[in-house]
Amino acid sequence: MIELIKRLFKVAFTEWKLFYTDPAAVLLLVVAGVIYAFYYPTPYMKQTVSKVPVAVVDLDHTVMSRQLTEMSQATQQIDVRYVFADVAEAEAALAREDIYGFMVIPHDMEKELRNGETVTLNVFTHGAYVMLHGNIGTAFTTCGLTLGATTKVKRIALGRKVPAAKAMAMRDPVPISIETMYNSTGSYSNYVVPSVLVLVLQQTLVIGLCVLGGPRAHRRFRRKYRETPVENEKLFYRYFGRSLAYFFHYCTFILFYHFVIYNIFDFPRRGELLPMVAFAVVFLFCVINFAMVLSQVFLRRETSMQVFLFLSMPVLFLGNFSWPLYLMPTWMQAVAYAIPSTFAIPAWLAIEQRGADIFDAAALLYPMAIQGVFYMVLGLVMTKIRDNSTILKTGDM
Repeated sequence: MIELIKRLFKVAFTEWKLFYTDPAAVLLLVVAGVIYAFYYPTPYMKQTVSKVPVAVVDLDHTVMSRQLTEMSQATQQIDVRYVFADVAEAEAALAREDIYGFMVIPHDMEKELRNGETVTLNVFTHGAYVMLHGNIGTAFTTCGLTLGATTKVKRIALGRKVPAAKAMAMRDPVPISIETMYNSTGSYSNYVVPSVLVLVLQQTLVIGLCVLGGPRAHRRFRRKYRETPVENEKLFYRYFGRSLAYFFHYCTFILFYHFVIYNIFDFPRRGELLPMVAFAVVFLFCVINFAMVLSQVFLRRETSMQVFLFLSMPVLFLGNFSWPLYLMPTWMQAVAYAIPSTFAIPAWLAIEQRGADIFDAAALLYPMAIQGVFYMVLGLVMTKIRDNSTILKTGDM
């Protein structure tokens, strides 16, 4: 047993040293994981979209219309750059993208509000920018509703001669309080970056392992070492020893993301130790065996980089976070279920951002573990066939 462990770790240590002697491997397995971890969150350091340039078209020119404009200017989400007297001017500014939305205050707004009539405020936004569109609409809507509610409360209080608190209760007998869980600031970075970090781990590991040849016995690019006993170990030691090297190497990346990146960029970090360990073991077990299978397919080590860099964007959209998987076509769902990140991203978010325990995360870890077992068996079979076959080409591996 001790001899088995020693041989496994000898192969693992040899493979780990190879990371740092091969420029392509260093770029993929070391540099890329660090650079992407800092580069991708950096544009979103302000967390939320704020001070979006907008305008107000004031057709009423009253005290109340000016009050509504001042309320809009005071919000964090938008910045009222212009106050126009004509809708055509605002439309021209929107077309030039000097602004990304505007609100139209209609004629006689103050008069109609004081008479208890309904007033319609029209808000126009630049729909091509989804994040800006949502913030502009929310800000103007909040200001309009606040002004309307304040006016109505004053009218009830004066008309019925009741205190302001009672007037507010009469105006809104069933108040609704909406609390956002897990991402209380509505930050775009809290939503998208943690998911992409999981994809970065997967893609760099898959490409790097394929570049280094996976479990192959015929890695011809290692001209200096290809005749050594460690490079030509038996299939069992070669397969699992090299897997062990990638496993420990990427465990350090998960720790780095959890303790360093999450702290620097202030991402929610609610994960407990046991669920995080379970995730790391299952995720790396699945992705490593997935890569071991794919590494048998390519004749040249450069091909894997070309293929998987091209596929990174499709894999991202199949990751079940940017768009719900159940709304995708059936054939896309079938492809998604073959990729580890489809289950890994929701599992990581459940543990890190929602604080899920091991039982809550199990529903996502089980299918990922089944994937890993399937790819492990397939990888061993393919490695055995490639080792024993004289028909299959080996390329420069």
